[in-house]
Amino acid sequence: MRIYAVADIHGKRENIEIISSASRKFKPDVLVIAGDITSYCRWKSTLAQLDLLGGKNTFPILCIRGNSDFKSMEQGLAKTKNLALLSPSPHYVQGIPFMGANGTIPLPFASRICFRENLLLKNLMPHMNKETILVAHPPPRGICDKVGRYSAGSLNLLKFIKSAQPAMVLCGHIHEQAGMGFVTNYIPGTMVVNCAMNKDHHGAIIDLKKGSPPRVNFLQP
Repeated sequence: MRIYAVADIHGKRENIEIISSASRKFKPDVLVIAGDITSYCRWKSTLAQLDLLGGKNTFPILCIRGNSDFKSMEQGLAKTKNLALLSPSPHYVQGIPFMGANGTIPLPFASRICFRENLLLKNLMPHMNKETILVAHPPPRGICDKVGRYSAGSLNLLKFIKSAQPAMVLCGHIHEQAGMGFVTNYIPGTMVVNCAMNKDHHGAIIDLKKGSPPRVNFLQP
């Protein structure tokens, strides 16, 4: 299966055009957006553009809300044909379970998934397994999360990953830290892919093949 993972579109038409062009070139089986789809306002037009993109390319678009996505956007998502909001209930694509943690509250040098972060993570746990791809907006603490010299990822998310051991985490939020790393206190570890879009990164193409490690290709201009 081929995943095209992006985050931090922020409703910018140029970012959607980049995603559209990359989708035509790489032909993913699914597009995953790890939050900050919009920039607070004009979410209706952004969702309409993405829904049209998914329809043209005939792939589903799985997404979560980030800190710049109003909760009211969920009603608009429910009316689209090709977009689905991920939740604690697994959403399967070619037998692979995707789950999502919606929202984030940015704080100085820290980032929480939401005010009730521990409860949300607790709700995720019963459905998690070692094949799950978890989509969260902030990265886990210490992995692709530096703002200057400081780590700004979620400590609770890091603890959750160590306990749940999902196959992969797709995230964004820290634009300057697009890249990948591993939570490695167990074998084989969880791959973390920060797929934030910025001037130097246009998301990541991830190829999954049973019995082989994931192949990750970060797209650049």
